[in-house]
Amino acid sequence: MSRIPLPSDLDGQLLLGTVAIEPNRWGTIRPDRSPETKVTEWADRIRALPLDGLELWEGHLLADGTSPIGGVPVRVLNSYVGFDDDDDADRIGIARRARTCGARAVKFNVGNDLAAADAYGERLGRWVDQLGDDVVPVCECHEGISIAENPAVARRVFDLAGDRVRALVHTHESSDVTAAKFEAFGERIAHVHVNHLDTATFSHPTLAEVEDVLAAKIDQLRSFGFRGSWTLEFVAGLLTTDDHPGALLEQVDTDLAVLRPLLKGS
Repeated sequence: MSRIPLPSDLDGQLLLGTVAIEPNRWGTIRPDRSPETKVTEWADRIRALPLDGLELWEGHLLADGTSPIGGVPVRVLNSYVGFDDDDDADRIGIARRARTCGARAVKFNVGNDLAAADAYGERLGRWVDQLGDDVVPVCECHEGISIAENPAVARRVFDLAGDRVRALVHTHESSDVTAAKFEAFGERIAHVHVNHLDTATFSHPTLAEVEDVLAAKIDQLRSFGFRGSWTLEFVAGLLTTDDHPGALLEQVDTDLAVLRPLLKGS
């Protein structure tokens, strides 16, 4: 029997992940993942989109930790901070930046060392306290890079860390994978990454091309009681000649025209 998600103050909100418009999102241009996109230059285009806010990639924060886009709230900070080091310094830094930019949640992943599961849980528990009462950690449970891809292991880590830890799911997951996550920790699932990346080819379709698949996933999530928030994480054009903010934002606008009616109609 699946567990019903707990309410969140981000419920129902639709966000743009700024990683979608970042060509160096995976370090393919520079291995340090320093940003190629100057988000401030595209602020007017982003403000014109029908969004409730941003899932801002940490690399797009300004030097003082604030958002590069006024008038569009940062709801989620997308962080690649690690959990393999017992030193809390980097995680404390991300907690400080999350509070500075006004995020209500921080996306993260624990590492891929199964033997460190208890250590990850302990470090995550400390991070919950470091984030403060107004910011929650949201585990991406990413396939291939984190032990949290296994729902049972993820629940073990979360339980060690405490009740405030939340998780997300992806729209590209199979129905069986999504069901297993709701069975294991459904009460913690608060967010969805709208992502149909083909990890074999690293290509991404338009949402119009996968509209039926996306609609079926939304229906499945609703059937489990999900009423949380959504981020458009990637769009068609990544790792192609169109992998630049102008073309990617055009695709964002096109994809939102597919996604918003599906969310309203479900």
